[in-house]
Amino acid sequence: MEGELKCPVCSKYYVKPVLLSCSHNLCSGCAHSLQDLADKFLPQNDENNSDHGDYPDVDKLSIVSETDSGVVCNSRPSSYISTPSIHNLFLSSTHLANGCVYGIKCPVCKKVTYLGETGFQSLPRNRVLDIIVEKFSDSSDKIENVILKCELCDTDKPRDATVVCEQCEVHYCESCRERCHPSRGPLAKHNLIDPEKGRTLLRAKLKNKDQKCYEHTEEVLSLYCLTCKIPICIMCQQDGPHINHDSQAIGAMCKTHKTELSQTLQSLSEKAKTETEFIQKLKAMTERIPPNCVDFEALVVAQCDSLIDAIQQRKQELLDFVSAERDMKVKILKDQAHACTSHLQKTTSLLYFCIEVLKESDPASFLQISSSLLNRVSLVDQHFFKEIGLIPRVSPEFELTLDNSSVLHAIQTMNFFQMKAPGQPAILPEECSAENNSVTIAWQPYPGSVVDAYTLELDDGNGGDFRVVYIGPEMMCTVDGLHFNSIYNARVKCQNHAGESDYSDLVSLQTAEAGLYSQCMLENHLLSDTRRLLEHLRHLKK
Repeated sequence: MEGELKCPVCSKYYVKPVLLSCSHNLCSGCAHSLQDLADKFLPQNDENNSDHGDYPDVDKLSIVSETDSGVVCNSRPSSYISTPSIHNLFLSSTHLANGCVYGIKCPVCKKVTYLGETGFQSLPRNRVLDIIVEKFSDSSDKIENVILKCELCDTDKPRDATVVCEQCEVHYCESCRERCHPSRGPLAKHNLIDPEKGRTLLRAKLKNKDQKCYEHTEEVLSLYCLTCKIPICIMCQQDGPHINHDSQAIGAMCKTHKTELSQTLQSLSEKAKTETEFIQKLKAMTERIPPNCVDFEALVVAQCDSLIDAIQQRKQELLDFVSAERDMKVKILKDQAHACTSHLQKTTSLLYFCIEVLKESDPASFLQISSSLLNRVSLVDQHFFKEIGLIPRVSPEFELTLDNSSVLHAIQTMNFFQMKAPGQPAILPEECSAENNSVTIAWQPYPGSVVDAYTLELDDGNGGDFRVVYIGPEMMCTVDGLHFNSIYNARVKCQNHAGESDYSDLVSLQTAEAGLYSQCMLENHLLSDTRRLLEHLRHLKK
């Protein structure tokens, strides 16, 4: 699950990960580097249009969504999670000073998280991800030793941290420590320790302390707001921004979300298992191609040698074709196996990450990311087979043979032909029609099949036996002289020198009623008689 544990900015494993409003994560230091003034992220107003009637294409759907990066900014540290409003998305820089001061554009989805005066420091810590990274770091040698950086350096490349304050929980380089954390006054009693020891100590503190409300800092997160989909405290519900929102106990919601995520993960796990088996099948097929090719080449050589001089030039052309066919098959199957492996790797990474998330015992921490993670897993589960089809793109068999029974003058036109029966043809319902007492049926061959002729069959209009009404190479046929007001079932098959295909699926067509047809015929006769009468009158006039 390494891909789930790496920051999209620095491409290294997360250090003190924080959550953006779009549910993506960043290292705390990376969030600091991406932070900029909020007015730089707002669209510029058109001087010739003051009514804001048509907003820019910043993400018009995001403006009215309750769960994306649209934000109502105020003085609360967690204000970026609030319900969005179009007006607040297009605040002037004057109003920004009263609420949204900073903004961070997500490097993954490009949505903006607006923040107050404290900037990135008000972003909630993703405790679950932090613990998983630390656990993975302890149990695996894949994570390199991360050099902790100073969190207060203003440069693009912060200096290495030399100490960490146990009380402030901030890493300092020597310069920033002397400037921001002097060893005097109220800070003199703070305990400054080595970064590596501080890392272990802060990790233990993070696991043991309850998460507090961002607005009511003394209150523990004990409820889950069903409207905003975030953990809240009792004060937020009784006298806060969630006063009219539905909420449930955080423990019950944690159990519900874990159960739902587990069920979805089980389904995804079964599909990942199926894909693993398919990849093994592709690899086995790839290994069968070279020996099959050798056998096929030997057959081609034996047949070509019997034609002596006249066939020598053609023989080389055939061998070149076989080699090219081999290379194509190997390349296609290897490319497909590589694509499936890559897709499986991403799926497996997500599975292991979710399993680790499910081990989180703190409900508030789990629910902090459960909704977005559940949506993500569900989306991957729904589109699993759409993204990667579990059908080999080519066959490992060389389904060709060489016909050496033709006479010498046909050597120059000699070529490979398929030695298998064609696939099942498909009737095209949108191109089929019924008019009066006739029906028209259209069909198409199975992709890649070689067809010599098609056979169209029709029943008797009463669900009886089928009878052949057409045999030939065409892919459309009109059958006349049928019974009126009857439902006819049609099917088609195809054949070549190797055999016949299965019948296509049935298509049903209904002929017109006899009375309607008689009326049409009467109208046609009247029209014809009228034309003849007019012609006769013109002739008399002349």
